Amino acid sequence: METHTKNETLHIRIAEKGKMYSLEGNYKEALRHYKEAIKMMQQSKDSEIFFQHYSQCVMEALELSGAHDEVISFCERYIDFLDQKSDDSALIKKHYATVLEKKAIQYLYKDEKDISLELLKEAQSHVGNGKQPITDQLVNWLQRGFMITKQQIAALQKKHQYFIVRADVVNPKIAFELPAIIS
Repeated sequence: METHTKNETLHIRIAEKGKMYSLEGNYKEALRHYKEAIKMMQQSKDSEIFFQHYSQCVMEALELSGAHDEVISFCERYIDFLDQKSDDSALIKKHYATVLEKKAIQYLYKDEKDISLELLKEAQSHVGNGKQPITDQLVNWLQRGFMITKQQIAALQKKHQYFIVRADVVNPKIAFELPAIIS
């Protein structure tokens, strides 16, 4: 019975090592670990919860590595996934708003402000004003025509704990290194 439990939690330990790599700035290794964790968790009874969490980790690693087009594509696939839900709950609306905010930020990094503003307003339409401080602040800045630097975006993200992979929430004690042979 204990082996079964270890196998069920191995994906968590692998993802945790991926988070450690992400914090070090080694996004290639982080993504390798996340990819394997996603493959493994598909047999888990809570696979949808883990999929959402690991997807967020993947998007963060891609964003921090500067792969903004890949994040945009990932966001589009995630929105398609949400569109298949017949649920119109507050949680689904929050997911939409979060993914739209992430997608909008990628366009801001690419200096495509018009697209970004449109996405941010759509995010607000799902959850309302005052619910996502980054979205609200960026809409305010964009509507006023302010120049927004990458440093300002990063400072806003840090202030509002935009990233879920942070040193204060990663547990190195449970992290499990993948063998190099697994790619």
